[in-house]
Amino acid sequence: MDKTEYIRLLSDASIKDTTKFTPINTERPKTRGRPPKHYHPLLQKEKQLESVVRKILPKPIADTVCRKGSRLAHLYGLPKTHKQQLSMRPILSSTGTYNFALAKWLEEKLKPLSLNQHTICDIFSFAEVIRETPLNPNDILVSYDVCALFTNVPLDETIEIIAEKAFKNNWFNETHGLNLTKTGLTELLRIATKDQLFQFDGQLYEQVDGVAMGSPLGPLMANVFLCSIEEQLDRNNKLPSFYKRYVDDTLATMPNIQAATAFLSTLNECHPAIQFTMEIAENNKLPFLGMMIEKNGCHLTTSVYHKPTDTGLLLHYQSHVDQRYKRSLLNTMLNRAYRLSSTKESFTKECQHLKRMFTKLKYPVKLINSAIAWYTSSTIQSRHETPTELDAATQKPVRITLPFKDQKSADTVRHQLKDLGRKIGTDLQPVFTSRKIEGKLKIQEEKPALINHQCVVYTFKCDSCDADYIGYTTRHLHQRIEEHKASVIGKHLREAHASNLPRGKPQCQQTLLVEVWIPTQSDVKVQIRPPYIGPR
Repeated sequence: MDKTEYIRLLSDASIKDTTKFTPINTERPKTRGRPPKHYHPLLQKEKQLESVVRKILPKPIADTVCRKGSRLAHLYGLPKTHKQQLSMRPILSSTGTYNFALAKWLEEKLKPLSLNQHTICDIFSFAEVIRETPLNPNDILVSYDVCALFTNVPLDETIEIIAEKAFKNNWFNETHGLNLTKTGLTELLRIATKDQLFQFDGQLYEQVDGVAMGSPLGPLMANVFLCSIEEQLDRNNKLPSFYKRYVDDTLATMPNIQAATAFLSTLNECHPAIQFTMEIAENNKLPFLGMMIEKNGCHLTTSVYHKPTDTGLLLHYQSHVDQRYKRSLLNTMLNRAYRLSSTKESFTKECQHLKRMFTKLKYPVKLINSAIAWYTSSTIQSRHETPTELDAATQKPVRITLPFKDQKSADTVRHQLKDLGRKIGTDLQPVFTSRKIEGKLKIQEEKPALINHQCVVYTFKCDSCDADYIGYTTRHLHQRIEEHKASVIGKHLREAHASNLPRGKPQCQQTLLVEVWIPTQSDVKVQIRPPYIGPR
């Protein structure tokens, strides 16, 4: 896809909606006639979040959710290739942003509030449920889909719903052993979701309404909002007899097309912020969540569904990864086929499809056939075995991440760790990682100036002598520079020599470095005092 077309489609799906997205001016606002020394909207967001969080949460929790040296969120899009008209699904890359840790903490605490008797937790348990659901002979299958759910969630209203549910009978505090107020939780939810700062095509924006797809709170808030609509319909006896929803996709049974259309109108009248679309089964078949659901009389059967746009691209056999991962992929796809297939015929048909797909990926036919034979025999055997309780004292395996060199080395390391684990009474399992290709496929997204970078290794170099200083900081670089100005480094540069601006290099791994000041022979050798060693 051409970049110009990509930006146009993504803009149409996101930032062109001025009711939900607002551009941010990066010019330095004047304070008492003078601009602040180092200004960036991201720094203001960090300060605002920390100010709110430390007033509400206990110090140990506040220390974990207040992030120093956060990164800017970036907006990107995934094309909806299965739609007739090409469009983009906007997604926010929010890992490591100023409010990500707080959103993650809130999501873990509030997740039970996003579930009800109509929500689907996973596709496999849902497949088992619908197979056991009896239907009337004349019922038809209908699916309902919410248009752009995440960006259309009314944020303020949803936050109020969550706060009401969380403090019903003081559930939140009693469940998690906290002492928050309803107002305090509301403030935390607002700071974690509202006015989300992000960058797109070199410009800063804020999402002033709706929830970002990519935020940990995104699915939770979308579910809570739709749950409130379902509860309202349930109280008014307007829900069909069979109604199940997975985020924005809903499956229901209706007595006829007229009833299905009437229920669509009912859904669209529930709230002005969202609109639903409807799809009716053709020849008693309806694709839903990667399954093909078929109505046979009074029962439903399921099988694996492949979209017309499915390319079959998975891990290639010639990929530079451990051999076990390739076999695990085969077993994973076979397990998916087995659990989604309600009949032996549909499972056999999917196995034939997997054979063709993996053959195109250069997997040996012998390996494919052996994987199918092993999975089939082990599944049949496990059906006849009586389940036994797992030993509670069994230790969880300790996984050790190692770089993958070649298969021979991987097998040797695996045997060595197994022997070592047997000696020390611990199950040691290696996890091999391959070399990343990000160096050859660099992201072309514009980054902030170096002064706003974080997690970098940096160096001071004196222009007049050989003295230099190497350091590492997880915070924004300019914050660390300001601290150095009050140290012996700053004194050297002010009174003796000059220096260029520090040069920083991003450091992805959390490497521990010893920061040293290396003076020349002509300089007075001094030790860095503890106050200047501490800040990181």
